[in-house]
Amino acid sequence: MASVSQGQEQDGNRDYQYALIEAVKQKNFGNLSEAIKLYGLVIKDRPDCAVAYFESGSIYLATNQFELARKNTGKAYELDPGNEWYTIAYLNSLTATEEYEEAVEILKEKIKSDPEKIEWEFKLALSYFNMEKSGKAIKTLERIEKERGFSEKITLLKASIYESEEKYDLALEEIEKVMLIFPEAIQFRVVAAELCLKSGDESAAASYYLEILEVDSLNIFALTNLTDYYRQQEDYKNSYIYLAKSFGSTQIEAQRKMAILSYYLSEEDHITNYSSELSAVIEVFAETHPEESDIRLLAADFYIQSQDYSRAYMHLKKYLELQKGTYNIYMQTIMLANASALNEELIYICEKALELYPDSADIIFFRGVGLYQANEFNALIDNFEGLNKDSYSSQEYASQAGMLIAEAYYRIDDYVRSDSLFESLIREEPDNYMLLNNYSYYLAERGEKLEKAKVWSSDVVKNNPDNATFLDTYAWVLFKLEAYVEAEKYILFALDKGGENDPEVNEHAGDIQKALESYQIATSYYLKAIILGGDKEKLEDKIDKVKAGEYE
Repeated sequence: MASVSQGQEQDGNRDYQYALIEAVKQKNFGNLSEAIKLYGLVIKDRPDCAVAYFESGSIYLATNQFELARKNTGKAYELDPGNEWYTIAYLNSLTATEEYEEAVEILKEKIKSDPEKIEWEFKLALSYFNMEKSGKAIKTLERIEKERGFSEKITLLKASIYESEEKYDLALEEIEKVMLIFPEAIQFRVVAAELCLKSGDESAAASYYLEILEVDSLNIFALTNLTDYYRQQEDYKNSYIYLAKSFGSTQIEAQRKMAILSYYLSEEDHITNYSSELSAVIEVFAETHPEESDIRLLAADFYIQSQDYSRAYMHLKKYLELQKGTYNIYMQTIMLANASALNEELIYICEKALELYPDSADIIFFRGVGLYQANEFNALIDNFEGLNKDSYSSQEYASQAGMLIAEAYYRIDDYVRSDSLFESLIREEPDNYMLLNNYSYYLAERGEKLEKAKVWSSDVVKNNPDNATFLDTYAWVLFKLEAYVEAEKYILFALDKGGENDPEVNEHAGDIQKALESYQIATSYYLKAIILGGDKEKLEDKIDKVKAGEYE
């Protein structure tokens, strides 16, 4: 009989040990509910197994089941009160259930039995703090400091207690103690800055933020708070500088940045007065989030308001690389490229637009403008093939398209077609002064149909008496007709109306003075034309001929 009983006891030990080992394994695997079941089996078999109560209580504490945690860790502590782990677990459970008085009594006993262990005194102070007995908490912490010296943990708890009582100056004194020991630890300067803000000392807080940036130039907390600080001080220049730096961080989500930026861009006077600073914010945002298309539209609107059309174009171009783009956005992008004189870009974006909108005469028109600026005259003529004046959305585009084709034929020396087109356009638009001026000038250059050119050019200057370009053309037509005195009158008008800084107008003035045999005046105009960027070789040749004429 005895041997049978002994065998049963051995089997029971094996079952108990297996359940305990398996429970630990399941806990480590994260199967907490299974671990709890197994610990329960252990407790059922061995109700005096403190470790099973401890492990169960720890799981309940970790999963916020505080009453079960208190019950189980309390049983473990009851079975083995000398075990430090069980004691700490039970104290943590009592804190979770806000049973601070019992925790205090346990800690007092622990301090008596183990006075060298500082952890018990610290937990006692923390319990007093939780019980809203701040005075006792501070007294306990100061006793620890007196006996043991400086402790980061003690000092930070004192700071927290003072902060809870809104004694921000005392809290700051404690934080400053820690900063003296750990000068490179920026987290304490962050706490100091927060305390200054709570006490209403924004200037002192800003000083701490600046100290933080000396150690960590990309600290998002410091950057954002300095942005707000300078904005509150109405120092918008510095506010935008720090906003740009903060926008370089991915810690702030793109949509949050969009909301912040939209708010700032709603202030029209800021766009005017802080254009360069806002531009920096926008560019940092776009660089930090290159795949974010919405910032491109916001940036384009900003640069259009700032009249920086080339940057506006570049952002819309990037937008169209990220999104399909509507017809209106393509047209806006095209017009920005044109306004910025980005001729290669104008051709490029028009061709991209025509892939989606191949029948748009307006897009074809702007491609023609780009081809003209690029001196691609044959391609320009082919570009407009098949279109007529009714194809365009406006009469202005139709008129300019006709002029471009006429200009292209002129540039390739096909004067028959060029003249025919120009004169046909003049019949249709007798008041198109740019058309009349250009054709008159081309005729003067060739020395053909000069009387017609004189009539047309005279009509132009009669209706545009302050336009230096038109006055120069009329003077040049008169020069070609050898009406030098009258030509001098109108070239002087042209110079007076703004042509004095145009190398071509000065060259024409020199030619007219030469014809009038005013050689020294002619030379002065030629020299000025050279200074203004005129064709130096041609002008120096004219100067040599003028000098030769002087000695004849």
